[in-house]
Amino acid sequence: MKNDEKMRLGRILSKTALVCGIGLAYAGFTSLTGWGIPCWIHAITGLHCPGCGISRMFLALLRLDLVAAARYNLFVLCLLPVGLMLFLYKARQYVKTGTTHMGFAEKVGYIIVFVLCIGFFVLRNTDLVPFLAMP
Repeated sequence: MKNDEKMRLGRILSKTALVCGIGLAYAGFTSLTGWGIPCWIHAITGLHCPGCGISRMFLALLRLDLVAAARYNLFVLCLLPVGLMLFLYKARQYVKTGTTHMGFAEKVGYIIVFVLCIGFFVLRNTDLVPFLAMP
């Protein structure tokens, strides 16, 4: 491994560790106090946005309670493996080349995820799929 690649790998690992550390600190704070980040979209409109329930979903995952995690935010839970694979792919690309150029297939993938996100938003705020409604 070249020096540039080692430097880029170090950057990715340190930033990933920082994000994970902040996430675990937030999880500990939320578990101890019961306070979390409020959803402004829900506060203003009364609708549950596609991100509502993510904190509780991650807390349920830390307890290994997959059913509760799915109840809080099924969409993000299903996207986690895809997101992890994309992160690893992009991290490898960055370490090897120093860039994270986005190809056509990735752009199409992001558009598909965006459309699915809008669909999830609509479905979770209707009675069509009761399982998607926030508990």
